[in-house]
Amino acid sequence: MSGHAVKAAALLAGLLLLRASCGSQTIKNTPQNGTADELSRKDAQQFVQETGAKYPGYKSLNVNFTLKGKVSNEELYYEGELSASGDELKIRLKDAVFLSPLISLEIGKEKVKLKDHARNKTEVLPRSEYQWVDLFGRSFPLRFFEPLMRGFLPADASDNESTFARTTAGEVLVRSNNASYDAAMYFSEAMLKKIFYRDKQRGEILVFYLGEPFKKRNYPQTLKIEHSRTNDHITLNFRALRIAAR
Repeated sequence: MSGHAVKAAALLAGLLLLRASCGSQTIKNTPQNGTADELSRKDAQQFVQETGAKYPGYKSLNVNFTLKGKVSNEELYYEGELSASGDELKIRLKDAVFLSPLISLEIGKEKVKLKDHARNKTEVLPRSEYQWVDLFGRSFPLRFFEPLMRGFLPADASDNESTFARTTAGEVLVRSNNASYDAAMYFSEAMLKKIFYRDKQRGEILVFYLGEPFKKRNYPQTLKIEHSRTNDHITLNFRALRIAAR
């Protein structure tokens, strides 16, 4: 299996594989353009501390999920399991009808291992080479999406290069800006609720909607992802969250 195929299959296992060509429709979702007042350095630092307290570390996390949606007019329906501990993230994707294993993805500190159960093939590559994932047929930095699956915030949410502002709706808007992408993250009560992600080269926008958290952990019970220029979307419904504290 080629490296490109590994990344595509791994993202499917990682809940985010979507295949779509860029349509010609008008963008349906764009970041809100209402007035936002920039936070002072002190308020920004306090916000970072508050959000950090909402997403504490843990010894281990386990959760089951279903993935449903539509991509290129094709219905998607999978069952899966996700577990995380330390530097490791493991995701297993199963057929929703027979519950037979399809793909297993293991991201470790040093290596990434992907097993395609249907074809009985296993691929192993250095963690340093696994930096991009394929989403809607495009490549995006793994550093932005992987923390969401672990139950944490993207590093951009507390990066010194990010900007912090308060919207007229009372949300805190964190904007990330680098050479390859823009990200607008909306927080309510120090919890991440929505993300707009824009690829600078292609101008494509992905919108993430995070549902209400579990009582045991600030981990969304639902995660919906939409492509801004197509009708493609997926919804992940998480259940049976188990947390082992440090």
